Amino acid sequence: MVQGLRERKKRFVREINRFAEVGSLIGGMLVGCMTGVVTYGVVMRYIVKAPVGWSEEVSTYLMIWTVFLGASYTLMEDAHIRVDFLISKISEKARWRLNLFGYCVGLFFSGLLFWKGMEMVYYSLKFGDRSIGTGFPLFIPELSVPVGSFSLFLQFAVKVLSFISSSCET
Repeated sequence: MVQGLRERKKRFVREINRFAEVGSLIGGMLVGCMTGVVTYGVVMRYIVKAPVGWSEEVSTYLMIWTVFLGASYTLMEDAHIRVDFLISKISEKARWRLNLFGYCVGLFFSGLLFWKGMEMVYYSLKFGDRSIGTGFPLFIPELSVPVGSFSLFLQFAVKVLSFISSSCET
């Protein structure tokens, strides 16, 4: 029974990590698209002398998607920037508690961000919000908030579960 539970946990973690990896791959492709859009905007403005108004808006939307899609992968890889000057000075037990607390706070706030992001998208769809510059439907860039925060929530849940299970095994 315990072995079956461990296998299900491993499968669960693998699927969440795969979700984060796919998000990061899509985010990487969006960076390429953003580079193309910005390059096109610069060429049109300074070389052709015919500026396009939509390039800045589109590149901003692509950047938002990139950040939200990449956040969970960054957490999965423990690549977020942190200052560990004080953490390195405390005991191992206090460090464990502080890290667990941080992951729980991250779990809470990513869940809250998901909820509020869903509300934002709902109201944007309900009222048909569009950008002033291009008339682009705003729910599309706003959807990056709940999608990215949901992925981040799942990754924080994995961190909390693995932290707790590692302490139970020792």
